[in-house]
Amino acid sequence: VVVPGGPTAELPLSLPEEPIRQIGGGEWFGQANRLSEEHDDWSIIEEVHSASMKPTTSNARVSPPFESPENKEFTTGKRAHEIIAQRRSAVAMDGRSTLESERFFEMMSRVLPRKGNPVWESISWIPSIHLGLFVHHRLQGLVPGLYALVRRPEGFETLKGSMRSEFLWSRPEGCPEDLPLYHLMEGDCQRIAGQVSCGQAIAAEGVFSLGMIAEFQQPIEQMGPWHYRRLFWETGMIGQILYLEAEAAGIRSTGIGCFFDDPVHQIFGFNDKRFQSLYHFTVGGPIEDARLQTQPPYSEERMKVD
Repeated sequence: VVVPGGPTAELPLSLPEEPIRQIGGGEWFGQANRLSEEHDDWSIIEEVHSASMKPTTSNARVSPPFESPENKEFTTGKRAHEIIAQRRSAVAMDGRSTLESERFFEMMSRVLPRKGNPVWESISWIPSIHLGLFVHHRLQGLVPGLYALVRRPEGFETLKGSMRSEFLWSRPEGCPEDLPLYHLMEGDCQRIAGQVSCGQAIAAEGVFSLGMIAEFQQPIEQMGPWHYRRLFWETGMIGQILYLEAEAAGIRSTGIGCFFDDPVHQIFGFNDKRFQSLYHFTVGGPIEDARLQTQPPYSEERMKVD
């Protein structure tokens, strides 16, 4: 990944046409597996695809993300490429594995937009995703309940004003001062975490789960319908970081695409389109599926790292 440097940088918002044309007309190898004998027509997908298509625009001036603390280094005994190669999605959680709060705080710190991080310096828009967290009793050192991670300081007041008035907004014990994590409400939220994720136990039996809450109405109105895709890209970037952080911590995670957004909004108090739940995620101790086998994706020679 090549990331423009300096205090501000110009980032093109579209790919050059000629390389795309050459790729399309090039020699392709292999053939994609056919998933179904019949075609299912989902017209709404085509409508969303057309509505969210980005028109050609000028290059964007990209400012670095806001200042945030440097990450604490945890020793895993493995190098980055090993963590990346072993990364798998959990298919079930054991309901027993735990995680220390210190490691959880570091996970949350990793998903903050920060200077010097090529992930967050590669996007051209203002980060717009916050986390609504369901923390279970298996997260040691934290009171179970609802939490919020405010990923953009400028969005704090609007987010707080859009949520339930009875929320505490207190700082968790032991939380670093520069980590914008807030305790909203105490309680056992395992059952409700599973319910809002289409009744899936995987959201209730981990260490914690979360909804990715987007600043929705204002960015869409300002940028246009095409920005809808960017919001989802940002949730995906957060998810990939959490995948690797979970692996490094000796546990596992997975995205949850099936969830009920209206009940999520009711839980946190959102009653208009300023904020929208876009994606869910869960982290915990995995139950390994013995039927699955792992084969090396490349030859041993290609996997070597100097």
